[in-house]
Amino acid sequence: MNKEPRNLATYKEFGKMLRAVADIYSQMGDTPLEEEGWEREEISNAIYFITNKHDFKDFIQPWKDAFLRNPIDVTEAKKWAAYVKSCRDKGIPCDYQEYEKQKS
Repeated sequence: MNKEPRNLATYKEFGKMLRAVADIYSQMGDTPLEEEGWEREEISNAIYFITNKHDFKDFIQPWKDAFLRNPIDVTEAKKWAAYVKSCRDKGIPCDYQEYEKQKS
């Protein structure tokens, strides 16, 4: 009985990989990010098992370094994204000043 290989190139599988990487980082809690271009060995080794060494060095590491250079408040970014989606759903323009007023 020959089974066709499962297509792993799906958004679902990609999301699983990103969540697994995020789980590794979240275990560090509020520990400050390391310097740019470097990662703790236990973190990079754990991520190698989920992605592969090239994916880590080519994608994950640069993404972490970019966040280190320009950190954002992810909670606030998600709220802004929800506001933008709401505006688009209603067919109205987004207004940052109005958004700020709504937060108060």
